[in-house]
Amino acid sequence: MKLRSSILLGTIAVFLLVPGAGPVMADDEEAPVEIIEISGNLDRTALDFVANRIDAAALAGAPAAIIQIDSGATLSPAVHHLVARIADPPLPLVVWVGPEPAVAFGGAAHLLAAAPVRAAAPGVRIGYTDPVVAGTHSPLGPGHPLAGYSDRVIEVDGPIEGLVDIVAPSLSNLMVELVGRTVPVRGQTRTLETVRITADGTVAVPTLFHEPGVVVRLLRIATGAEAAFFFLMVGLAVVAFEFYALGPGIGAAVAAVCLLISGYGLAVLPLRSWAVAVALLGIWLLTADFQRGRSGPLTAAGAVSMMIGGLFFTDAAPQIRQSWWIVLVIVASVTVFYIVGMRTVARARFSTPTVGRDHLVGERGTAITDFAPDGVVEVRSARWKASAHRESHLGPGDPVVVTAVDGPILEVEPAKPPRGQVDRATPTPVPEG
Repeated sequence: MKLRSSILLGTIAVFLLVPGAGPVMADDEEAPVEIIEISGNLDRTALDFVANRIDAAALAGAPAAIIQIDSGATLSPAVHHLVARIADPPLPLVVWVGPEPAVAFGGAAHLLAAAPVRAAAPGVRIGYTDPVVAGTHSPLGPGHPLAGYSDRVIEVDGPIEGLVDIVAPSLSNLMVELVGRTVPVRGQTRTLETVRITADGTVAVPTLFHEPGVVVRLLRIATGAEAAFFFLMVGLAVVAFEFYALGPGIGAAVAAVCLLISGYGLAVLPLRSWAVAVALLGIWLLTADFQRGRSGPLTAAGAVSMMIGGLFFTDAAPQIRQSWWIVLVIVASVTVFYIVGMRTVARARFSTPTVGRDHLVGERGTAITDFAPDGVVEVRSARWKASAHRESHLGPGDPVVVTAVDGPILEVEPAKPPRGQVDRATPTPVPEG
């Protein structure tokens, strides 16, 4: 028996695991076993994908379907409908958690428990079954079969009653273990034939792998807490960069993509609103210090604020936990971008080698932006960051004169008309008599 299993396993491994092999089809075009791969936090798009693939496999006449899961949390109530679909499938259905170090927490554990055939790789972890949907409050009743795993995790090292029937380290092992197993399908009993023995030897049943499309995978990147935080912080930092660069460019497109991805994450993840606000405050503090032309206490406060917001970004522990070191890397990267990257570009943007700062005092120019109290002026055909008194009320097009230079920042005030020029807005008094 062991020899036979070894031969079967080796043959199936060749068919399933050879690099570069696509869907395997037999000469007689036998319908393949369909393998539905899904990983990461399960949002509505992922759950719909699995449900649609189950129906499509049944319509295609597949002899069986295997759902391969690696998920730490579920983010949509649609999981309850998928649990019901898996419990009463239209074809022989297997749910396999693997390979190691895969996990099945929350709703993923419920999908596993509902399957007609439940399998897992040794070493995978299953548990945290309450709540089913991360961030919600839906306690399992004391009679629920998974209530015992509500707040704990178990590591699979053998079959677990009501949770794991087959322990298989890989899909090829699983295919061998499924040979001859009977599965109930809507009142009928079906026998699984995942390998065939012919006169020429053992032949693996064809397999066909499915995973979500590119657009779905792109959006689902943001269902990770660290990813949503990263794209939000980077997107806002690039927005600030584009604003001070005085003109949209490639950075504007990068910012739009980042904010789109982060926006999806903010929509589906269970968030702490105060933590999101604290993270946004951090970006504001960094931007304010950059506008002042220095890196001081506001920059440090901004970094600390972002760190606090990132560490408490989501409210779904223990199913979703932020990794402190990933948050630290994100915060450090954004802070360095403000201190080094943005200032370097600003110096290149607002300076010119043909105009010396020491000779600018007394020069006249034109305001390019509103001053409140800082803004941008153009002096000798070069643009400079400038500062003016709040009561000056300078706006675009107003004439200015440089009164002092503070590093790369000019101090300006409204320019008075040249001597001898009459202000047209002021009527000339008519002499009496």
